[in-house]
Amino acid sequence: MGAVALVLRVRLRQHWRSWLALAVLVALVGGFVMAAASTGRRTAAALPDFVARHGYDALVYSSHPLPGLARIPQVARVTPVLLPFAFPARCVSCSKQIDPGESFSVFEVPPSRLPRVGKLLSGRMPDQSNPDEVLASYTLARDNGVHIGSVIRVLTPTPAQVQLAQKVGPAHLNSAAVPRRSLRVVGLVVAENELHSGQGSRYDLFTTRAFAAAVNPRSVVWPSYYVQLRRGAADLAAFESQLRPLGSNGADDLDLDAAGVEGSIRPQAVGWWVLAGLAALAGLAVLGQAAARQFVTEQDDRQALSAVGLRARQFVALGLARAAVIGAVGAAGAVALATLLSPLTPVGEARLVASSAGAVVFDPLVMVIGAVATVATVVALSVWPAVRDARLLRRSRPEPVPVALVRTVTWSGAPPSALIGVRYALQRGRGRQPVPVGSALLGMVLAVAALCATAVFGASLTRLTSTPALYGVPFQAQFSYQGGGSVDYVTGPVLTSLRRDRAIDRITLAAFAVIDVNGHQVRLAAVTAIRGPALISVVDGRLPSGDHEIMLGAATMRSVGAQPGGLVRVTVTDPEGARHQAQFRVVGRASFAPSFYTGGLGSGAAMTLNALTDLQCPPGADMNACQRNVQRGTIYSVLARAAPGPHAAAALARHVSKYRSFLVSGQQEPAELVNFGESVNFPLLFGGLLAVFGAATMVHLLLVSVPRRRAEAGLLKVLGFARYQVAAVVSWQATAVALVGIVAGVPLGIAAGKAAWRVFATNFGVVPLTVVNVLLIAALAFGVLAAANVLAFFPALLAARSRPAQLLRAE
Repeated sequence: MGAVALVLRVRLRQHWRSWLALAVLVALVGGFVMAAASTGRRTAAALPDFVARHGYDALVYSSHPLPGLARIPQVARVTPVLLPFAFPARCVSCSKQIDPGESFSVFEVPPSRLPRVGKLLSGRMPDQSNPDEVLASYTLARDNGVHIGSVIRVLTPTPAQVQLAQKVGPAHLNSAAVPRRSLRVVGLVVAENELHSGQGSRYDLFTTRAFAAAVNPRSVVWPSYYVQLRRGAADLAAFESQLRPLGSNGADDLDLDAAGVEGSIRPQAVGWWVLAGLAALAGLAVLGQAAARQFVTEQDDRQALSAVGLRARQFVALGLARAAVIGAVGAAGAVALATLLSPLTPVGEARLVASSAGAVVFDPLVMVIGAVATVATVVALSVWPAVRDARLLRRSRPEPVPVALVRTVTWSGAPPSALIGVRYALQRGRGRQPVPVGSALLGMVLAVAALCATAVFGASLTRLTSTPALYGVPFQAQFSYQGGGSVDYVTGPVLTSLRRDRAIDRITLAAFAVIDVNGHQVRLAAVTAIRGPALISVVDGRLPSGDHEIMLGAATMRSVGAQPGGLVRVTVTDPEGARHQAQFRVVGRASFAPSFYTGGLGSGAAMTLNALTDLQCPPGADMNACQRNVQRGTIYSVLARAAPGPHAAAALARHVSKYRSFLVSGQQEPAELVNFGESVNFPLLFGGLLAVFGAATMVHLLLVSVPRRRAEAGLLKVLGFARYQVAAVVSWQATAVALVGIVAGVPLGIAAGKAAWRVFATNFGVVPLTVVNVLLIAALAFGVLAAANVLAFFPALLAARSRPAQLLRAE
């Protein structure tokens, strides 16, 4: 092995530049893969860890103290809090004033339990002896621009003023007569029930003991309780049954909120793991090509070493030892890169709840496994090239020059440097020093194709997040009974007014129920089209029209084991509690609005109102009575969409203003899209990753190609080529490689991006509308050309500055 070590040291001195370039490429690939995998682990663990540190199972509201709450058998811990009646008046140095109509609360939490209730994001805990210091929820910072140092003026009305506010609304109070406090924000905090779960936002302030002493004696204060159950969500039903006799005002199911947040973060964690897998696959292709090129470049002394007695197995050992050195250096760089990237992740709501957000994190499991896998992968990719290199060399036959292409370049009047550069890009070379251009061309085609595919995917994702109709909200207004007035008002005056207005282009009557599909409980939207097609977003297939037709969300279809065009077993309950069952045919997949509360994107079902009523009330003597009971017990919603144009939009706005008390608010973007589409731009990350890989591949190719062509460069200088012409040859070589990648990669990438988006959108439960941004694709093509020439600058400079005598010495 001494001879192998000696040759290894000699080759290191000769080829250290290309070895270093290959090690940097290994570090980039391994580092990004490790960083993505580690981020996926941290993202998946962020919410469970947060709930374990700061979570509760229920928030109980009451108008009087509940001393018996802690004695309920299922209760493990109770944190009492007080909620004084308060609403915001004005925020100093905020970008947007706080709306009194939003869900705004002031919490008085015992000082010892305050760190348990919420996670401090920035700033410090308030001084409990200061009545004017508060913590603000991160939602106030996100939506209103509240920051540390902001002053929020809060009105704290007296009991008499509270009674008046409950009758006429806070906005109609004489605010000048209402007591107020100016509260200075000293920290930002996030609590479990403030996270975005698709049910609207909460805006909270957490005050001090001194505030309670100053305000509570002359204000209305309601006691509330954070409750932690012994078995978590499993005890919730039993806990609620024993909560009612205590006379509480109800409870928020925080486990349900946490499940909604978890459902929105989970796609983000899966996205990181998918990104790690895609980066690993792309990296394998790039590293495999680079390893093969490296073996070809080191064949100069193959015959001489064989003549002095180096055997085939020693050549194999030499190649694998070289691969192990490069892999070890690359693995060390990959670990360092992944660790340095850790403060940037996780992102979105996972970053809010992660315990290590913003800190440098070394993930031992990912880093150790990743480092070993990196070295093993580089060595494995070098096995076949090492075995092939160990065989006796056969004299390589000259490759035919691509005559047609060369003639085209010649007829175009291009300079000699362009002609030679194009030949260098497309021909391996002659004699015992061929240049492996085939793998470089293939790598460039794949890189450009991947960039274009991610551009199509990203543009489609952007269109999705900005177009509500694509994720289940094709309507512009939803009117429903909100607890005030008559239940029949929506199907009476509201629906009649909309039908009389021809500016309202589409109107749909909807009702919601829970049905059983193949043994699984599913929330159903039963609809009747009053004008135009029913306002349900169709992913594929068509809207149900017959009495035995049903649409399902993509996730629901998978969970119940259904197929498009297949039959499912639907079971419903009539007003008397009897169950009725029938076979329904699945006619398509749909996406449902968050306000339908079907359980998220891709969950839920839709059928016609007539189909639901006919299934609940089969033919018989009591069918008419059953149908009347069904109608009396159903709360309807009216969905409306205006015709295109400002006149129709103004008409819909008048209806919204007139029937505001029946308007369903909170038509927010689904939490899944908030976390996946906006917080983490996975297509952009993957595209940037491929751009870095492609750049590293181009640098490695040029660093390998220039030394291999040194004899030809020397001849060109002897024949009269100036330095700038020799440099132009390298630039034209890079340009030709990039052009081949653009011509072949752009159409391949567009097709791949369309296919990938359709698969993703359909399985995600949204309408698969594909967007191809021609300007973006053109900009990417121009960027690839520009980047290729920028990367060629240093190798071109090396070729131009070399002397002919040095270049021809080896020949």
